[in-house]
Amino acid sequence: MDKKITEHHKYIEKQIAALTKQQKPDRNDIEALAQYHDRVTKNFQHERAIHLAVTFFFAGLMFAAWALSIILWLKFGFVPEIWPMYAIALVLTALEGFYIRHYYRLENRTQKLYDLTDEIYKLF
Repeated sequence: MDKKITEHHKYIEKQIAALTKQQKPDRNDIEALAQYHDRVTKNFQHERAIHLAVTFFFAGLMFAAWALSIILWLKFGFVPEIWPMYAIALVLTALEGFYIRHYYRLENRTQKLYDLTDEIYKLF
């Protein structure tokens, strides 16, 4: 996803630069670029919303696994029979860390697309 956003960002910057170099850019070209950029940005926003839902889902699983691990530890102590539960909680914690990092990068790159939207509308 990062690669697609970066490619789109570079493409739009290139198109804005080309339109800016023109003495009087064609309004239809600007409108077509704005519509294309808005459509692609909406797709990235949808992707971001899906990733947020997945991140929250795995956060819930992670907290449930840790809560169950703590409850089992308090009830039975640190016995080998419940070590798999600790392993599951640790794996879910690592996975959640990766999901948070990915969502953070996706959020920041999508925010940069909003700046490009402003630049396109300044061309009108």
